[in-house]
Amino acid sequence: MRIGFVTQLLWDRYGAFWHHLFEEIGAEVAVPDSESVPGFLDDSRVTSVPGLAFQLAVAQALTLQECDLLVVPSLNAGSESRRGGGQDPWVSDFPGALGTLRGIPPVLGVPAWLAAGQETLVVESLQQIVRDATRVRRVWDRHRSRLRHEPLSDPGWGTAAGRKTVGVLGQPWLLNDDLASRVAPAEARVIGQHKIDPFRLREEGSRLDPRMIPTDQEALGAARLFSRRGTVSELHLIIDVTSGSDLWLQDRITKHAGKPLVVHSLQEIITDGSFELLAKGNGM
Repeated sequence: MRIGFVTQLLWDRYGAFWHHLFEEIGAEVAVPDSESVPGFLDDSRVTSVPGLAFQLAVAQALTLQECDLLVVPSLNAGSESRRGGGQDPWVSDFPGALGTLRGIPPVLGVPAWLAAGQETLVVESLQQIVRDATRVRRVWDRHRSRLRHEPLSDPGWGTAAGRKTVGVLGQPWLLNDDLASRVAPAEARVIGQHKIDPFRLREEGSRLDPRMIPTDQEALGAARLFSRRGTVSELHLIIDVTSGSDLWLQDRITKHAGKPLVVHSLQEIITDGSFELLAKGNGM
């Protein structure tokens, strides 16, 4: 069986585990070819999707049409909220939304994070590849210890001599080192939301609005955390103006930001349509 992986959305949180798991069980694994992805960006199945990151993810899926199964992230697995990003099916149920497109192979949605409690999903997924229970058990036993969340270390909140510190935040799939450095003032010390443990940020965000979906809570939690830190002088928010849920999130963060807030649109940062900055750090 040939299994393809969509790597664009939060791959660093869950991808290596599932890639190694299926590879060891004997499946042929495939990831998107970065040279093939641009050829699908004008496809109507891509252009109809809101949000540049999700368009790129769908284009990746289309390069994997010959696979027998696609493994894709469920960004808010288990959440039934319909507030904010919960109203966007691509955010609330990316596997389900992707599976409605013509030409897409069967889709397996896996949580976009590793944690205890996913054992049943893992075993059932392996059994789709091989019907040998003994072999599945052996592979699972070798990988069992890796199914856990590894918290990110504290980014450090101290001052930098002669430099102001700024916090960069947004939807978690819009953040990487290169994008953060693009929006931050010259010579500023940058602390990106993506450098802070997401579960810590979700806890922060839930204190402001427990009804939001987890990914919205991450961004709102970052705004709350940055605002409480005396060494952070201003906040820089990255949004995708083609995403209604991003605009909703901007409004929420604006209300709760306790410090100067500068908003940057992804469309202003990525002006050549290449998606290269957005794709960095996501398996491309």
